[in-house]
Amino acid sequence: MFKPSIFINAIIFAILPSILMTIGISIYIVQFIGSDRDQLIEEQAKTLAEAVAYTSEFNLINLNKQALQSRLREITATSSLPIENLIIFDDTGELFAASNYKNVNYEYNLDFEPNSQHIVIHHDKEDSTLLITDILGLDNHFNPISQWQSEQTDSPSLGHVLLVLDMSKEAYQRFLTNLNLFVLIGISALLTALLMGALLHRVISPLHAFVAAVKRIGSGDLKFRLNTPVQFEFKDLRDGINVMAEQLYHHQSKLESEIEDATKDIQQNLLLVEEKNAELDIARKEALEASKIKSQFLATMSHEVRTPLNAIVGFTKELEKANLPEPYTDYVETINASADNLIAIVNDVLDFSKIEAGKIELEYSAFNLTQTVEDVTKLMSRDAFAKGLEFCIESDVLPIAAIGDQHRFKQILNNLLSNAIKFTPKGFVILRINIESISETQHKLKLEIQDSGIGISKEKQAKLFSAFHQADATTTRKYGGTGLGLAITHGLVKKMGGRLEIDSALGRGSVFSLEIPLTTSKPTLIEKPVRLNKALVLDPHPITHNSYKILFQQLGIVADIFEETEDWEAQLHQQNNYDLIIIASDSDEESLELLPLQASFAEKQQEHALVLLSVPLYSSLPEQHKKLLGQQPVVEKPFSFCKLDQAWEKYNSMQWLANEASVPDISQQSDNQPSIKMLAVDDNETNLKLLGAILRNGRVDLTISNSGKEACKIAEEQVFDLILMDVQMPEMDGIQTTSFIRQGNLNKHTPIIAFTAHAFKEEREKLLRSGMDDYLSKPIDMIKFNQLVNKWVLGGAAKSTHSEKSSAMPNSMQSGIDWQLSMEKANNKHDIAVEMLTMLVDSFDTVKQDIQYALRKGDDKYLLDVIHKFHGSTCYSGVPYLRYLANNIESQLKKDVRVNIEELLEKLCDEMTVVTNGMADIEQK
Repeated sequence: MFKPSIFINAIIFAILPSILMTIGISIYIVQFIGSDRDQLIEEQAKTLAEAVAYTSEFNLINLNKQALQSRLREITATSSLPIENLIIFDDTGELFAASNYKNVNYEYNLDFEPNSQHIVIHHDKEDSTLLITDILGLDNHFNPISQWQSEQTDSPSLGHVLLVLDMSKEAYQRFLTNLNLFVLIGISALLTALLMGALLHRVISPLHAFVAAVKRIGSGDLKFRLNTPVQFEFKDLRDGINVMAEQLYHHQSKLESEIEDATKDIQQNLLLVEEKNAELDIARKEALEASKIKSQFLATMSHEVRTPLNAIVGFTKELEKANLPEPYTDYVETINASADNLIAIVNDVLDFSKIEAGKIELEYSAFNLTQTVEDVTKLMSRDAFAKGLEFCIESDVLPIAAIGDQHRFKQILNNLLSNAIKFTPKGFVILRINIESISETQHKLKLEIQDSGIGISKEKQAKLFSAFHQADATTTRKYGGTGLGLAITHGLVKKMGGRLEIDSALGRGSVFSLEIPLTTSKPTLIEKPVRLNKALVLDPHPITHNSYKILFQQLGIVADIFEETEDWEAQLHQQNNYDLIIIASDSDEESLELLPLQASFAEKQQEHALVLLSVPLYSSLPEQHKKLLGQQPVVEKPFSFCKLDQAWEKYNSMQWLANEASVPDISQQSDNQPSIKMLAVDDNETNLKLLGAILRNGRVDLTISNSGKEACKIAEEQVFDLILMDVQMPEMDGIQTTSFIRQGNLNKHTPIIAFTAHAFKEEREKLLRSGMDDYLSKPIDMIKFNQLVNKWVLGGAAKSTHSEKSSAMPNSMQSGIDWQLSMEKANNKHDIAVEMLTMLVDSFDTVKQDIQYALRKGDDKYLLDVIHKFHGSTCYSGVPYLRYLANNIESQLKKDVRVNIEELLEKLCDEMTVVTNGMADIEQK
C-alpha cells in the first residue's frame, strides 16, 4: 500500500492538470463551434432573405399572391434553416403573402428599418431572430454612362421580406450536441484518470518500497534485501540497491573485523602503557629515592671526607707555626696545599650535585661589590703574575651596597679567572667590568674575561659547560682539573637569571662574557679624591694602559700614560704640576733595582706629588728585594680604584699602614680580656685534639665531650658561653643533644654552633629549626670561628648566666649612633658611613609598619623574617644597641621562647627614634 499523501500529490501534480486542460479545451471548442454555427445561420438567413426578396419582385408587382405564397411555403419546407415564418409586406406595409398565416403577428411598424444594406437582423426575446430586407424594383432603362459611375441611383422599394427564425430548436439541438460532447469528454477524462492512476500506482508503489528499503538499510539493517516485483528501469534500481546493501554489509563486516582487531591491539597497548607507566612511576620513585640517597650519601661522604681533612689541615696549620728545619717546612706547606686542593674538589662535587638536583639556593644579602672584586682579583692576580702573565682590570666604578649572594659571585669570578690563567701559557688576562643602569637600583653587571691562551675550537665549545668535560680530555692532556668549574659556573649564572657566553678560536685566546642582573640599595656615587687632579703613569706593558685611562677618566683626573722611560722622563722635564706619579714595573731584580732611581728622579722633578710604585707579587718578594725599594709606598698590581683611594687617603693623612677593624683572635692569649667557657662535643677524638691544640694558648676555657649523653650531663652541671656541637654522632646525635640541653636551665640560652660537614641548605635549615644558633663547616676555619665567637659571645647574642637573662642594655653598649664604630665599619670613610646610616634610617618606617602588621595578625614567622632582615641591616652601621635589641628578638623568635618580646619590640621602636635624631644631628654638623 502506498501512502495517500503520495497519491494525492500525484493526482494534484499529474492527473488533475491534464483533466483541467481537457475540460478547458472542450469548453473552448464548444464555444467556438457554437459561435461559428450562429454566424453560419445568420449568413444563410441573409442569403435566403435576399433570395426571397429577389424572387418575390415579380409576384409582388403582378400581385400574384397565390404563386408567391406557394413559393414561400416551398422555401420554408426545403430550407435547412429553422424558419418559423416567411412574410412579404408591400410598400404600404400591408401583409401580402406568408408561408404560415397562423403566426403573422408581425407588422411593418416595427421599431426597425432596413439599413443602407437593405437588411436588418433583430433578436427577439422569445428566442426568435428576425431578418428584414427590401424588395427592390428593377430599372429597365439602361444607361451606358451610369455603369461607369461610382454611384447608382437606388430603385424604389416594392416591399419588404420578413424572415422569422425559431432559434429555440437550434438551441436544443446545440444543447444535445454539447451534452454528447461533454459526456464523451468526461468519459475520456475518467478513463485517462484511471489509466494514469494505475500508472502512478505502478510507479509510486515501487518508489515507496525503494524509499523504505533505503531507510532500513540506512538504519543499519544491511542484511535486508529488496524483493518487490518491478519492471523496466525499476528492476535495475532494485538490483542496484541490493548490490549497494551487499557491498555495505561486506564493508561493515570487514570494518567491524578491523575495529575488533584494532580494539584488541589498543587494549594490548593500553596494558603495555599501564605496565610502562607503572614501571616509570616505580622508576621515578626509585630515581627520587636514589637522588635523596645520593644527596644524603654526598652529605655523609662530605662529613666523612672533611672529618679527616679537618685533622690534616688543622695540624698542618699548627706545624706551620713551629720552626721546623728544612725540608720539613716544605713538606708541611705541600700537605697544606694538597689538603686545600682536596677540599676544593669536594666542594666542587657537592656544588655540582646540588645544581644537578635543582637544589642550589642563593642567599641574598648586602655586600660590598667593590671589595668583593678586589678580594678575588687580589688572589687571582698572584697566580697570574707567578706564571709570568700580565693581569689588569678595566672596570667601571662599582657599587658598595649590592644585594646578592656574595659567596656565589666570588665562586663564579674565581672559576672564570682561574680557567683563563690556567689555559694561558703566556701573554695576558684582562678582566673588564661594566654596569648598565636600568633604574636607580636595578642594573646589568657585565663581566668579560679575555685571555691570550690556547683557545677552544668551535666543535668543543658546545660541550664546554657540560660536567666533567674539558677541551682536552685525553690522558696526555697538559692541564689538570675535574672539569666541573665551568659547569658549576654556568649553573650558578642561570640560577641568578644571567647568561654566560664564549667567543674563542683555537690558538687565538678566549673571551668569556657574563651578564647578570644586579640590585643595589642606592645608586653608585663616585667622588674624585681631594686635590688629585693630574696623574702621570709609567708602565712598560701597553696592555694595561687602557685600564689606567678608564680609571682616571671616571674620576675626572687628567692622566698621561707612557710606555718608554725616555718619553716619561721628558714629560717630567716639561711639566711639574702632577699630583700623582705611578711607576709600574715587573718584579724581577733588575727592574726592582731601577725603581728607586726612577722614584727619586720623579720626586726631584715633582716635589709635591705622591710617587707610587706598582709591582706584582710585592707581599711575596724576598726581603732583600723589598729592601731595594726603600721606604717608597708600594701597591701590588693590578692597579685599581680601591688601591688608589687607599693610597691617596694614607698619603693625605701621612700614614701608610692600614687601619682596618679586625675580628679578635681567641686563639691568642690576652690578659685584658676574660676567658670564654666553651664546650666542644664530637665523637672524633682527632677533632677534639686539634681544637684543643689550636686553643691551648688562647683565652678559651675548653671542655670536651666525645658523646651526646656525656655532653648533656656536663651541660646540667656547668654554664658555658658557647657550645660547639657535632651533628653526626652515635647513640645520640647533635640535634637530640641540643634539644635536651635546651630543656635544661643552665644552658637554655647558650649559643650552640653546629659543627658538621653537611653542605646542603636544607640541612642547615633543619639544624636551625632544631634549636641550634649557627653553623660552622668542617674543616675548621679559624677566621670564621673567631667571627662566630665574636658574634655570639663577645658582641652578639647575650651570654647566659646563672641568673635570668637580662634584656636591659649592657653598660658598655652605647645607645643611638656610635660614630667611631660607624667609621670602622665603613673603613674610615666618612661618606660611606653616612650613606649606610641614611639607608638604615630610611628603612625604619617600613620596619615599624611590618612589625605592627605581624603583631595584629599574630604571624610570628612574618615577624621573624622582618626582624631577621632588619638585624642584617644594623650590622653595617654603628648602632650597637639597636643591633643588640634586633638580635635578642630574633633569637627568641628562632627558639620560640617569648620571654619579654613585646617589651623588646617597644624598646626597638624607641631606639629607632633615638637613631633618627642622632642622624639628624650628624647631618646638621
